[in-house]
Amino acid sequence: MTFSNAINDFLFYMRSVRSYSHHTIDAYRRDLEQFYAFSCEYFNKNEVSLQEIDKVTLRHFLGMLTEAKYSARSASRKLAALKSFFRYCLKRGWVEKNPAYSIKSPKIPRTLPTVLSKEQTRKLFQGIEVTDFITARDAAILELFYSSGIRLSELVNLRLRDIQFHNKLISVLGKGNKQRLIPLGGMCREALKVYLHYYEQEFKKPGNDDPLFVSRLGTNISLRNVRLRVEKYLRQISDGAKKNSPHVLRHSFATHLLDEGADLESVRMMLGHESLSTTQIYTHVKMERLKEAYAKAHPRADKKKKEE
Repeated sequence: MTFSNAINDFLFYMRSVRSYSHHTIDAYRRDLEQFYAFSCEYFNKNEVSLQEIDKVTLRHFLGMLTEAKYSARSASRKLAALKSFFRYCLKRGWVEKNPAYSIKSPKIPRTLPTVLSKEQTRKLFQGIEVTDFITARDAAILELFYSSGIRLSELVNLRLRDIQFHNKLISVLGKGNKQRLIPLGGMCREALKVYLHYYEQEFKKPGNDDPLFVSRLGTNISLRNVRLRVEKYLRQISDGAKKNSPHVLRHSFATHLLDEGADLESVRMMLGHESLSTTQIYTHVKMERLKEAYAKAHPRADKKKKEE
């Protein structure tokens, strides 16, 4: 089995059996092909076999990434792709051992997610005046992001049948083709009903299998379109924050739930996280907010003395 054929076989497996998204598959392909190109240069060959790759090769690859100023997060993602790839090769009997097995990922500095304050959230929804199909659609998209915490890719793939108005639930197909049900708040349900009213006026009454959100042409809305529309509204209320992506609303959804007393396991299930440790980042966000409130309000907090 050649290296290139092994990559193709692995990606086919990840797509057809593991049901990974095409975005993830594309990222895996880029990372594996980058490593193969590096290996050919490293061994000074036009072709390199799977059996020639060892720990030293991988460590030099990570060293090259550091010298090329790749972030620790990017290097860690590439190493994770290589570990999965060589684990797959080992199961197929194409290599005798996984050369990436014991290599530690670069330490990633912990960065807390960007979260809207309650006041910013209020301003966000008060600032949208629904007058036509586009503004009704945008309002429904923002409400759905904040009400359910779904991912961008999950939102654009929603069908009308996924909205269960009678049960006050939304059915979401997440990573790994796993389905989950999320409660749908009253404000979000109302925004969706207003949007569907304009939808029917603009085009036709949508069928259960039709995309929930469409463009001004009536076609399935794109990831880019949603991202640009959401960023437009977030910039208006985010006080110059560097991050204004739809994921900010997902982070805000989780953090505000915890602020109001929701348990971590329930939030994990709604977000679709595999591990509770992934969800725990939001407890750090909450703690940072508590520290800020303490520093501002408590008379014996460590405050900087004001200049006379």
